[in-house]
Amino acid sequence: MREVLPGESYADGNHPNLYNFKWCTGRVLPEYQIVYITDAHGEFESSATGLVRFHGDALLFLFPGVWHRYRPVHDTGWTERWVSLSGSAVAQCLQEGGVTSQRAIVTPNHVESLRQGFDRLLRTVQHSPSQNGNAVAAAALGPLWDAINQATDFHFHSDEERDDSTPPEASEIEDEIVRAAIEIIWNDTHTPPLAVANVARQLPVTRRTLDRRFSESLGRSVLDEINACRFARAKRLLLETDLPIKTVSYLSGFPSRERMRIMFIEREGLPPRDFRDRERG
Repeated sequence: MREVLPGESYADGNHPNLYNFKWCTGRVLPEYQIVYITDAHGEFESSATGLVRFHGDALLFLFPGVWHRYRPVHDTGWTERWVSLSGSAVAQCLQEGGVTSQRAIVTPNHVESLRQGFDRLLRTVQHSPSQNGNAVAAAALGPLWDAINQATDFHFHSDEERDDSTPPEASEIEDEIVRAAIEIIWNDTHTPPLAVANVARQLPVTRRTLDRRFSESLGRSVLDEINACRFARAKRLLLETDLPIKTVSYLSGFPSRERMRIMFIEREGLPPRDFRDRERG
């Protein structure tokens, strides 16, 4: 997060090298970026949108290969939060959500949830700077979905269910290896699908030892926890987006659409599409 004070020079060297730009030249990024600007009076311009002036809060969707620039107007400032993302999953999410380079600037409605999502992401990165890229990407999914929600007519539920499909509180787990495994499982993107061996390789124990300690601490296996994470993500995407079932399966980390279908029948008594229809009424 960065606060730009009134009258402060905005571009011209105040960004990290890869992202720095001058207003007179603009820039082109090699990746996607979502910028959330609050308390602003500014202007945004891209090769796809032309010049757009905005006041208040604004969401900027920056696409790779698309020239753009933005800044506060003279003698005003703003606060900005941003996240950089890359990969086919991000592109697919944006495409399915109807977010395009022509719709690159949005005035958000539900600003508090959006601010909280970005702030959680920033805290994750600041408190654990050594996290791998997958963990950071997973943490960014919340702000990404919230941002897409602001740009489309998707309905996102504000109250999340607390059940066996949500991660246990780390503070309640005494075994530090199990705590670390929980964090890996729930922070990984699961694309490609996460396996028990992938979790064990990131910890100073063998897979067998990890399974034993996990079972002793929580009464379930590492694979059970991975499946709980997959199922929780799939439920959220089914309820809160209109993404196709195949896309939901991929983003949730299932090895196949059929595996997701079987799990929903086992746990909910009906396949994913029917679950979505039932819950939406």
